[in-house]
Amino acid sequence: MRTPKLIVWILAILLALSIWPLFFGQGGYFRLQELREQYAQLKAENAKLLATNQQLAAEVESLKTGQEAIEEHARHDLNMVRPGEVLFRISRPQRVVPGSQISADIINDPMYRPDASVATPIAPVKPYTPNEKELGVELPPKQKK
Repeated sequence: MRTPKLIVWILAILLALSIWPLFFGQGGYFRLQELREQYAQLKAENAKLLATNQQLAAEVESLKTGQEAIEEHARHDLNMVRPGEVLFRISRPQRVVPGSQISADIINDPMYRPDASVATPIAPVKPYTPNEKELGVELPPKQKK
């Protein structure tokens, strides 16, 4: 009666070996769970990137069509002013970078110049006037006073 017990053990081992790839193989259950988690992460990242792309596309469209957006960009990012205006930069007490006397906000400021004083006015920008060559037409001669 020993052979039936041996046959049962052999069949149990064969069954375990045949089921093994279903759980631990390349296309098994655990690998499928891992891929599902990666899919969820990539889907969330795609949603964030899509929202960023839509925001940038709206900004580009605004810059192409609207003068207000262009003026806002020039004033805020490029510190441009209209003729006759004077731009003042006013400093306030700020956090200081450890080991330095320079404020953390100032270091990240694109207008930061180490040799400039704290509240100096920036000279107004001279308005641009195109010349005859750029316009492609002849302008009438200026009258002498």
